[in-house]
Amino acid sequence: MKDNLDYLIQRVGNSRKKKIYDEDTGWEKVRKRSLRREKHRTYLKMSGYAACTLITLGVILFMTNTSTPKKENVFVQEVMPQQSNIAKVELILANGKNINLEQINNLHEEELGISIIRDSINNQLTYQSSEIQKETTEIRYNRLVVPKGADFSFKLPDSSVVTVNSESILWFPIQFATDNRTVYLEGEAYFDVSKNENAPFKVITGDRTITVLGTKFNVCSYLDDPNWSTTLVEGKVSISNGDTHCVLKPSEQYIVDNRTGKAEVKHVNVELYTSWLNGKLHFKDYRLEDIIRKLERWYDFTIIYQEEEIKDMKFRGVIDKDRSLKETLHLLEETKTISFEIKGNIICVCKKEIQ
Repeated sequence: MKDNLDYLIQRVGNSRKKKIYDEDTGWEKVRKRSLRREKHRTYLKMSGYAACTLITLGVILFMTNTSTPKKENVFVQEVMPQQSNIAKVELILANGKNINLEQINNLHEEELGISIIRDSINNQLTYQSSEIQKETTEIRYNRLVVPKGADFSFKLPDSSVVTVNSESILWFPIQFATDNRTVYLEGEAYFDVSKNENAPFKVITGDRTITVLGTKFNVCSYLDDPNWSTTLVEGKVSISNGDTHCVLKPSEQYIVDNRTGKAEVKHVNVELYTSWLNGKLHFKDYRLEDIIRKLERWYDFTIIYQEEEIKDMKFRGVIDKDRSLKETLHLLEETKTISFEIKGNIICVCKKEIQ
């Protein structure tokens, strides 16, 4: 097993590439190619068999099986909190200056006419601009980069608050225009938009545009996810994609299959899609591959699957993000159906033989 794991790790290592964000060409790619990026992930087969039952991760996580009831085994243990990667959150200003947001209290950038102020009460950073964007002025964008293992809340100059999730990027202008407030997103973010009827707030992800006046909603636009979605918490949003337009009501979700392009609107429990704001990952009938993908973004590791069928096991439950990765994996192994081989930050998930 060790020799096979070493070989798989070498294959994964050779396939991984660093993302390079060029200051001049990067933004043009965002505008022209609608924030598309290439993601590399390697999944390899080996042998093995087993079936999942129940798992507890912080609260309870168990496999969904509609045909055969499974015994529920609950595990409760004290664990060390997962350390957030907040120190690596960066704000890259339009002039190329790189700001580490954890280390600043107050910052004034005269060249751009902006200030960043830390609210000592709620430890939130507020971005302020000295003037409104003029129609004749070239629009220049700042870039908020949130790495794996972190999320970050930021107040924009119009008093809207955006919380950006792990492995996500938000582009926003130095100053908002008088007639619109447009930002670009790659990844996931929650928006609490201040109302301004004269300047609609727009979120552009890929070839889709979400337009609002004042509302609360979550956007999930990871390019390696099976679905793209917007979930409305309060207010009303309009979503456009070419000639297709859709208006959402509270507790509705617009979801698009990234493989087929098929779209639908459905009524959902918004907590399932906003629980990450409260330090939890909430799943309902999720495939193991989709759960692992979310864990990868928080704990920053690379996964290898022993068999393709492992990916399709379905689970439901809640995972606390402050739990350590080691404890999370240990609890998964307590089902006696899944095991993990770990080397560095590469993890191979295998099926256990039924004893």
